Amino acid sequence: MESSEKLIIVMVGLPARGKSYIARKLARYLNWAGLKAKVFNSGMYRRVLIGVDCKSTFFSQNNREAVKARENCTNEAISDLVNFLCNGKKNFNMNR
Repeated sequence: MESSEKLIIVMVGLPARGKSYIARKLARYLNWAGLKAKVFNSGMYRRVLIGVDCKSTFFSQNNREAVKARENCTNEAISDLVNFLCNGKKNFNMNR
């Protein structure tokens, strides 16, 4: 790949099916191969911003407040993704 080319790989699917595992392994390989790769996991953003003790109602489409909160977490991840693509940096502090 030329240095000006960018590639985004999106993993979607049911919970606990290995998306994060595969994404981390792929990023590790790409970094080893000399390409800059980073994983932006919206679930990790949710855990940092919202917490880990979410009840099942948090994931309901009928819970408008939770839908908005999940969208905010995803928007943080996308914002960091765009910043990484443009500048090679990540703004979000996952250690909040």
